[in-house]
Amino acid sequence: MSLPKLQIPTYELKLPSTGKKIKYRSFLVKEEKLLMIANETGENEEKKIAITQIIDNCTFSKLNTTELPVFDLEYLFLNLRAKSVSEFVDINVLCPDDGKTYCSVQVNLLDIKCRKVAKNENVIKLDDSVGVILNYPTLDLVTDSGDVIHILSKLIKAIYDKDNIHERIDFTDEEIIEFVESMTQEQLKKISDFYENIPSVETTIKVKNPKTEVISDVTLKGLDSFF
Repeated sequence: MSLPKLQIPTYELKLPSTGKKIKYRSFLVKEEKLLMIANETGENEEKKIAITQIIDNCTFSKLNTTELPVFDLEYLFLNLRAKSVSEFVDINVLCPDDGKTYCSVQVNLLDIKCRKVAKNENVIKLDDSVGVILNYPTLDLVTDSGDVIHILSKLIKAIYDKDNIHERIDFTDEEIIEFVESMTQEQLKKISDFYENIPSVETTIKVKNPKTEVISDVTLKGLDSFF
């Protein structure tokens, strides 16, 4: 006789990058254990592997987590954490008025938002006839230790001119890097600005310094800010 199956609640949310609705379930004990082990090691690579594995498990392997924009992963993980453990998390925040005092603040993870992607914001015009279509960076890319040229070249999905769209898949990494190195500083800055201003999970909270009693607004941004 087989053991009975436990009923696991499922939820739904929209991905910030596409607005597509996806279904997910809460953490199970096996996923909580995976995350605990990764946190104990303190290694960023282990945490990255744990987060992507948990998201893959909890979304029923319907998403390609290696190609998902990093802000989609962040938003998914915060919602998973809220539904699986608690909506609230206590974090230590540095008080900006003196820059040295920390205080504990409780944050509701479900209040944390991520802006939707604007139409065509990843299409960057470089000059009158040539431009690039960019990918939003994945978790692998934002943790890449390569130099700036290497990282920005990885964002390029396609290069277009007046007559054609040249897909990245048709060119080698070396050819794409050579193309990036042929840009002016102003053109390169357009791609760099895109990378620096991608959507991110964030929220603004009120922080009261226990020593000075000054109340300040603090913006928490990115997954690391909440754990």
